[in-house]
Amino acid sequence: MLKEDIMALQASIQDRLDAAVAVGDEIGCQFAVYIDGELAVNVCAGWLDAERTRLVDEQSLFPVFSTGKGIATTAFLCLVERGLMTLDQKVGEIWPEFACNGKEETTVRHILQHRSGVSIRTPYDFIEQIADWDVMSRRVAAVKPVFPPGSTTRYQTINYTWLLGELAQRVTGKPFQQVIEDEVLKPMGLQNLFFGVPDQALDRVAPAIRGAEQPAIPENPPCWDYSLEEIMNNRVIQQACLPGFNCITNAIDLAKHYAALLGSWKGTHVLKQKTLRAARTMSLAPNDPKPASPAAWSTHGLGYIVAAPDEQSIGRQFGHSGYGGSNGAAWTPGQLSFGFTMNLMRGGATHRQEIIDMVKHQCRKN
Repeated sequence: MLKEDIMALQASIQDRLDAAVAVGDEIGCQFAVYIDGELAVNVCAGWLDAERTRLVDEQSLFPVFSTGKGIATTAFLCLVERGLMTLDQKVGEIWPEFACNGKEETTVRHILQHRSGVSIRTPYDFIEQIADWDVMSRRVAAVKPVFPPGSTTRYQTINYTWLLGELAQRVTGKPFQQVIEDEVLKPMGLQNLFFGVPDQALDRVAPAIRGAEQPAIPENPPCWDYSLEEIMNNRVIQQACLPGFNCITNAIDLAKHYAALLGSWKGTHVLKQKTLRAARTMSLAPNDPKPASPAAWSTHGLGYIVAAPDEQSIGRQFGHSGYGGSNGAAWTPGQLSFGFTMNLMRGGATHRQEIIDMVKHQCRKN
């Protein structure tokens, strides 16, 4: 893109997000775009806190919930690529305690495709217990799947933390936090992306604020006894490694992660393009409903949410979104990647998708 086009895009997005803050559709947010390996858009708007005492800047950190699944997926695929496990290997061969109650035939591929049947949120006794890796992974290993593994696609929610992480720990002998750092964060130079925020960065973290239109917490929830915001704002949770839901980062590092996967950020190649192509391949489980059209198809490939398939069913967009509206993804036709972070958790915020669509459209024009 021409420099003047990039400057115009930056100004347009800044205006849109400033306007959203002014009318209360956002409190504080960031939006970043890499195009052909260069940081093209870097927008900050609004306030870090509900009291509006601290302005957002590019060093501000936001909870992005399941958006972090994309980064955990990248680290895990690095292990698969190196042959530490295979996609069609049974989980029980690596994690013997898991092979019970109908999960004996579950494969590594089923975990990545969200087809394990371990899709009901694992119970806990109090918030801080979610950060107890041994307790929670034992509970995940013991559950009965809600459908035969491989037969249906159903989102594994926070269970993805232990389903992915325990396998990684067993094949490497390292904590999953260290695996993510070694495989992704250090090679990509991601210094503001955390699964466990260090003490010195805690004052940069925005609290998650529940939007007024979010549904009420049920009186007798099947698992969660607290709002997701209350869980995420707990310091123990913020400083634990729970990659299924507790990533805290800024928009620049989210976008840079996907720029590096495209091989367009300083020549960084964390995954081979063959691996990435397989991860972007769209497929249906036997009992999945058929999409209305290929263009409407959005599902999980190998860990990433993939959408907009080409004629070979390869998703042209891949990444992951999170509770409340955060997002990080790559759009392969334009060699672009983007990250969106915010502190106001709400659905139906149409301006967020409109901004992403505007960036894609601008890249297509050029």
